[in-house]
Amino acid sequence: MKSLKHENIYEDIGEFGPYQMLVFFLIGLLAVQPSLTGYGFVFIGATPDHQCKSPTLSQQQLKNSSIENRCYYKIYSNETKRLEYEPCTEWTYSKEYYDTTLVTEWNLVCSDSYFKDLYLTMHFIGTFAVILTGILSDRFGRKRIAFTYVCFNSILSVLSAILLNTNVFELSFRRVLFAILKLFYGISSSVYSVAIILVIELTGPNRRILASNFVAITLVVTNFMIGVFAYFCRNHKSLSVIIAAVSVLIPAALWIVPESPRWLILQKRKTEALKILRKISKSNNRPMKFIEEIEGLQHSTISLCSNKNENIDYFEILKLIIKKRQYLFRSLILLFNWIVTQVIFYGVSFFTEKLDGNPYFNFIAATILELFSLITIQLTTERFGRKLPFTISLVLTGLSFLTIPLLPDMYYSFSTYFALFGKFCITFSFNLLYTITSEFYPTFMRNSMTSFLIAIGKFGSISSTYVHVMGDLFNFQNLPFFVFAATSFTAALLFFSFLPETKNRSLPENLDDF
Repeated sequence: MKSLKHENIYEDIGEFGPYQMLVFFLIGLLAVQPSLTGYGFVFIGATPDHQCKSPTLSQQQLKNSSIENRCYYKIYSNETKRLEYEPCTEWTYSKEYYDTTLVTEWNLVCSDSYFKDLYLTMHFIGTFAVILTGILSDRFGRKRIAFTYVCFNSILSVLSAILLNTNVFELSFRRVLFAILKLFYGISSSVYSVAIILVIELTGPNRRILASNFVAITLVVTNFMIGVFAYFCRNHKSLSVIIAAVSVLIPAALWIVPESPRWLILQKRKTEALKILRKISKSNNRPMKFIEEIEGLQHSTISLCSNKNENIDYFEILKLIIKKRQYLFRSLILLFNWIVTQVIFYGVSFFTEKLDGNPYFNFIAATILELFSLITIQLTTERFGRKLPFTISLVLTGLSFLTIPLLPDMYYSFSTYFALFGKFCITFSFNLLYTITSEFYPTFMRNSMTSFLIAIGKFGSISSTYVHVMGDLFNFQNLPFFVFAATSFTAALLFFSFLPETKNRSLPENLDDF
């Protein structure tokens, strides 16, 4: 019986040619929508400096009243003859950085500030659908599921722009509707993991990092453009329209993106797989020499385990991994690293407004650092493999965030630089972890297991919201930095101690290759 070995095919027809580059760029556009809808909320939902607006008072009351803070004011009571606290009902908002935002439009401050955290939480809860995305793409194909999600996201973007630009419904109902939209946004954003899997399956072992970086770079460039558009368009309503307009154009790019030949061969669709491989071969001016082998694969039985011929469904795969200690142990370490990287990555990305300085420049600077981190991934992993660079990046992440709360007050302005360096390091880890995880699992379960780990790791992205909330609640603003440092050190130690190197390894085709 033949086993599925695709690496020699790509080494024969070319691992990274003109046609593949075009396809990788188009697949990268899949990352545009999650970026637009996710990071666009950084500015659409920004909370500017605000102050309690004093109500209309009598001269005597005004003379003896004072605004205590952002949420309460002191008012002189004629009955008790003393100052009493009253909750604010109106606020004035700073126009220094934002003309309008969702927060200023719907007054999502003080007792209603939890709505903003709710919207982020709903988005992250929606991203748990990445488990379903992985299962569906392993069952129905990468391209078909990606196209469905992209179209769904386009519809959501239009609905969101309509909701933010009209006052058809009561404010309370609009708040609830937006929370529901954020939930569906999160569901549709899981298309990013499909994009990474698809590019990895369209190239050979020596160009997997470069291929996955195409997708990641597209996301970074999109983030940069979001920062630029938001800087010049400081009205959240107009920004939502721009995001919707761009989103509806994305599905058209997917028409010429091919399906994964690996997946097609696994499904015994040899003719379609050969057609795609011939395009790659022709583009690279490299003749195909493995047609007979592929035809043989068409009629062969795919062995999930080298010692037994049987078809195993998704839940049986999970049972098998749980029974085999090495499978389980390595998967749990990968899972912990997914949780940690998402806690830190989103904890910094969605809260750049809390950093000192201009929020637009901070956001743009963070995206530029993301680009440099991707370049660093390309330069370091090709020479040193995956394991050592990944571990070092996590250690540097921990050191950068641990330094911030230890800075003397006179040097605290440097905290932004350390936070941005931490963002650079965690972006390196976050993007490299996609490739590392994809290289661990065989083709028939690669997207399912990668999506499963990412989905459970989403507890980290949800926690990132409440790490900041806990810091505010206990009046301990440095709490997030201690959490980021401690978890990154632990993740680095576990990864370096127990997980193997995956550089130049053929992608596994059955569980015994894992």
